[in-house]
Amino acid sequence: MGELGSLLTRAREARGLTLEDAERDTRISRRYLAALEAEQFEIIPAPVYARGFLRSYSQYLGLDPQEMLAMFPREDEDPYGREQEPARPSMDRPVSPVSASRPAWRSRPTAPAGRPAAGRGAPEAEDEGPVIGRGAPPRRPAPLPAQPGASREPIIGVDIGVPAPARRINPDPAAQTRSAVLAIVAIAAILGVVFVAYLLASLAGDDGSAPPGSLGSTPTATPATGTTPTGPSGLPVTPGLVPDVRGVPEATAIAAIREAGYEPLIQRVKSNQPAGTVIDQSPAPEVEMAAGSRVQIVVSEGP
Repeated sequence: MGELGSLLTRAREARGLTLEDAERDTRISRRYLAALEAEQFEIIPAPVYARGFLRSYSQYLGLDPQEMLAMFPREDEDPYGREQEPARPSMDRPVSPVSASRPAWRSRPTAPAGRPAAGRGAPEAEDEGPVIGRGAPPRRPAPLPAQPGASREPIIGVDIGVPAPARRINPDPAAQTRSAVLAIVAIAAILGVVFVAYLLASLAGDDGSAPPGSLGSTPTATPATGTTPTGPSGLPVTPGLVPDVRGVPEATAIAAIREAGYEPLIQRVKSNQPAGTVIDQSPAPEVEMAAGSRVQIVVSEGP
């Protein structure tokens, strides 16, 4: 592999590309790309195509196409290894008197000094040909001069429109592991913040009134403060709460019920208790009811 093929191979490997990637992007056969890198130009059909492929491939790899083409073998070096064919004869360049089909031994012999050459009476100056020895090597005809415009070749592969490929970076397993750990830590931090906020809200709710549905015992009735015996009943009465009138005379019970803001409902039954004594009531004492509600008392009629 020469300098040209080495530059192409190093440029492709530096970009992390394979021959399959280059074939897909440049639309040049992988076989021809490998031939360019190995400098086996005889695989490519013609030099004009080899130069066009070299121009496109070097542009694809980010190399200077002109520098790469300057390294391509010149026409006189014949990179395809073929022998140059002799130029065709023309009016200006006649056929050489000696060639493979006209060996030297077929040339006209020269006449000795003082003796005319054998012929049909033609002058000697016109009949004499070039004197060529039997062992003289044949002369190779010079190549024909290039016609104007013949050195120009069709431009193939100029600006194929394929952008230079970005360097492919293989994923790092360690980097992926670090990313996963960072994601887990971030999720844990978010959950911790939510838990702390919920705990603070719960503590703030315990300082005031218990929220609905919270655990804890709630008293069914709270007796009001300032209970003092007032009025004619002489019993402890709190407005808005049913007084306890069991075991007291009927008149005292009726007075206490009215002092609390309720209306008495009397029911009399026979009992072993003294007549006129309240033996039961409904509702029970210390129950809160609306003002004007009825409180039923059971009064004994005696045995």
